[in-house]
Amino acid sequence: MKPEPLPPAALAGDSVAQLPPCEQGAVQSLFDNDLALFLTFRAACIEQFEHDFRLATELLAAQQDRAALVRLAHSLKGVLHTLGHTEIGALAHGLQVQAERADWAELQGQWTALRLRLVAAFGLDLAA
Repeated sequence: MKPEPLPPAALAGDSVAQLPPCEQGAVQSLFDNDLALFLTFRAACIEQFEHDFRLATELLAAQQDRAALVRLAHSLKGVLHTLGHTEIGALAHGLQVQAERADWAELQGQWTALRLRLVAAFGLDLAA
């Protein structure tokens, strides 16, 4: 069973201190200390990650649309930076850069590493 993303109300009465340090920094610097706004954005991103997982799987299986993989990686990079996960964002950036020139097997490996970090950081279902 897939864990549900934290809804804004789940932490709204609690403090930012319950978040990972990287997300605490994002709440403070990018969301003007608005925890509810951050949690709403985070929940929407987690929902989108499932769609991104499917798209990446399709793109890597087809081995034909490098531009779409570049766009996906670029989007993930931006979202991850906004959420405060700059280290994972760097993996997305690496995939974005390599999508234009690396072979598909290497791209699969980079995607797998990125996907595993997303799963761990956001408590996602690995089967998604």
